[in-house]
This record gives sequence, C-alpha cells and structure tokens, in this order.
Amino acid sequence: MEDKKSSSQSNDGEIKTMKLYTHVERIKTELSSRGILEGDSIDPIALSEIDSMHYMGNNAIRDAIDVMELDCSSKVLDVGSGFGGPARILSVLSKCSTVALEIQPDIHELADELTKRCQLSHLVTHSMGNILDCELENLGDGPGSFDGIVSFLVFLHIPDKKGLLEVCSKMLKSGGSIFVEDFYCVSPFSDAEIDSLQRDVFCQGLPTREEYIAHTEAAGFCNVQFIEKTTEWKRYVTERLDNFKATKERFISVHGEPTYEGLLHFYSAVAGLFVGGNLGGVCLIAKKK
Repeated sequence: MEDKKSSSQSNDGEIKTMKLYTHVERIKTELSSRGILEGDSIDPIALSEIDSMHYMGNNAIRDAIDVMELDCSSKVLDVGSGFGGPARILSVLSKCSTVALEIQPDIHELADELTKRCQLSHLVTHSMGNILDCELENLGDGPGSFDGIVSFLVFLHIPDKKGLLEVCSKMLKSGGSIFVEDFYCVSPFSDAEIDSLQRDVFCQGLPTREEYIAHTEAAGFCNVQFIEKTTEWKRYVTERLDNFKATKERFISVHGEPTYEGLLHFYSAVAGLFVGGNLGGVCLIAKKK
C-alpha cells in the first residue's frame, strides 16, 4: 500500500543502505580478473554479464525493444540507468539513441566511462539527476521528445508514482511508450518486511496493482498492461542467491569479503521478501495518449 512519505528519490548517501549500490569498484575489479584492464575497450554484450542490476539479463532488454518497436530513429530515456548496462544494450541491439539518467554520482561517472570504453558515446548519453526535479529541458531534446521510456527496478525507489508517471508522460511524444519493470504490493507487508524494504531495498510506499494502474491512466497513458512477473522473479532471486553462495570462494578471492558480505545481505533480503509472498513483480507497459 502507498504511504505519504518522501515524494522523490533521497540523496546518494541514504540510498547506499542498499548494498547493491555500494562497492561499485567491483565492476572494474571483475573486468580486471577477466583480463580487461584499465583503458581497454570493452564488448558491451560481455560487459552486460557484469554490470546489469535488473532481472533476466538481456532478455528483458529484448522484450523492451520488441514492445516499443525501437529502431535507429528511436529516442529512449532510461530512468535510473545504473551502470548503464540496459541503455547500452538497448542501443547496441536496436541502434536507438538513449539518454541514461542516474541519480548516484559514483555510479553515473562509472557508467559514462564504461560507455566510452564500449565506444557507444554516439548512441548513449549519460546525465546525472533526479527525474522529479532535474532540468527536463536538458534531457535529450526536452519534454515531448522521446519515443520510449524504460526503467528496470528503479521506480520502486520513488514513492511518488503519480508524480513520476506524470513526468514520464511529459517527456514522451504522443503515442510514445513506457516499459517499466518494478515491484508492487500484493498484500500488506509485515512490520519486518516494511523495515527490510526500506533499509535493504530503499523502497517504501509500494502501490497495489489497482493503485499502479490508476496512477498510470491518470498520468495520460492508455492501453495499460500490468504483466505479472512475481513467480518468475521469485525463482530468479532465489537461484541468484544460491549461485552466489556457491561461488563464495572465487568471489572473495577477487573482490574481498566486505563486498561479498554486502551483496549476500542484499540478495538474501530480496529473496526473503519474494518468498514471503507479499512482494510482487510487474512489467508495466503503456502508451501515451
């Protein structure tokens, strides 16, 4: 259920309670362990095995390309672009132009560097800011200029879904699409789950299915599809946790124990939330009227 707490993303320091967003040096460390040294060119497809923080790998990106019918003429905004993996793969596979918007300075800076090393700066532009209070005119060609907006497991950090979806609508051309993978509230969370969501996932005020659809329609979208992902993602996060534990020795030898313990904490928390049955996953697709 929604609450009335902070209406926007909080600052970089607060979001770092989510261990997935700490120890960002792990990307370069992993590249080095694979023989890709500082300054070397990088294959973006190979990099996506390391830098993606969403679920189901590049299959999720291919789904977005297919749904939004992206091609070399398309302009896309990625809200909460992280290390830039999804933005790069979108542009590699479809040849679209992508603006990658990220709020965390350290992750934004690394993402920009990785894009340059992938030789994709002609297709992917990195911008740092909060979608709810940044200068929208500075994103691409400004409001009304994007054919599509994507976001992969980032809207969950922003309690003000109404305001967020209104901004997304403002940035799209008429007939433009959104493709959002996100969490939602299946049934009321326990107090322990609320604490874990806020501390471990930096997430509060998740909407129900009905609330999410209502906000989307109120923001000027039609043809809303609320595609259920809970079962698929529950399996994914539990298998991710098991696989991570199985590679403990190798991971610690490369990255060190603090990085391992941080990710283990995060993966365990997310798996526990999905197993609890009150957290749901959704792929939300809609068109601007």
